[in-house]
Amino acid sequence: MKRFECHSHSEFSNLRLLDCINKIPTLIDRAIEIGLSGIAITDHECVCGAPQANFYAQDILKEHPDFKVALGNEIYLTPNREMGQKYYHFILIAKNKIGFRALRELSSRAWMNSYWDRGLERVPTTYDDLEEIVNKYPNSLIATTACLGGQVSTQVLNLIKAEKHEDTMGIAEAHNNIVNFILWCKKLFGSDFYIECAPGQSHEQIVVNKRLKSIAAAFKCKMVLGTDAHYLTKKDRFVHKAYLNSKGGEREVDAFYEYAYLQDENEIKENIAPSELNYDELINNSYEIYNKIENYSIAHKQTIPKVKVKNYPKEEVG
Repeated sequence: MKRFECHSHSEFSNLRLLDCINKIPTLIDRAIEIGLSGIAITDHECVCGAPQANFYAQDILKEHPDFKVALGNEIYLTPNREMGQKYYHFILIAKNKIGFRALRELSSRAWMNSYWDRGLERVPTTYDDLEEIVNKYPNSLIATTACLGGQVSTQVLNLIKAEKHEDTMGIAEAHNNIVNFILWCKKLFGSDFYIECAPGQSHEQIVVNKRLKSIAAAFKCKMVLGTDAHYLTKKDRFVHKAYLNSKGGEREVDAFYEYAYLQDENEIKENIAPSELNYDELINNSYEIYNKIENYSIAHKQTIPKVKVKNYPKEEVG
């Protein structure tokens, strides 16, 4: 059984800030080369790379008929659009054409309601927006908790910090945030909701992965791997670092992006070993996502909207 990659990025993630050096065709080619069953393109609040990804997927169908390229989006999920808050990452993947329409509607809302906060244009999706669209297009989207920037992983780190300082109020707050968010996700997405972990050996990733394993078991949620690929291979790491720092100044990118590339199976096994995760279980769960995704084309003839024009009375001019 081959792994399906549910979290990856392309150059289209660079809309608001420098982020990724992957080109869509080379990203897909690399996924095929390392033996994946498919890959989801989940750029940061951006679906404008979807046509290129979908058209390329159609081009390679004859040579790779079983390989699937899923269209997704890494949204910023928040309770509201207030300034100063944390913009939590959250992965959405379209199962079919209807799901892709849902992604487009959500993305349009996010951009139409964008605003500037702390030096960046912010494009969050609110809980209410997500609920409305999921209910409008039921059973069309797959969701995962995303990376360390996601709400569950962030609250896990808050919980661990509170435990270390014996902060009972902090422990209760983080615990309740995790419980309430996962229950909300399960109610909204049902069996299409997954807990995402990442193959990495940083201290934060290891402690989070171990807690995520316990959380997934407690809530009877399935876990999947997401490499959060921002560059193709391990050797491209320093090219990616140079790119992120190419506009002057220095961004701390080593710790956050050290493992954020499209890892092959040997690399994944090595990088999840300290977290004591079950490799076969993770692969099986990713293949479940693969089976939920349809092969479809988003190409269509130009659609010209019909608009009723008022029949204004003629007036004599002279």
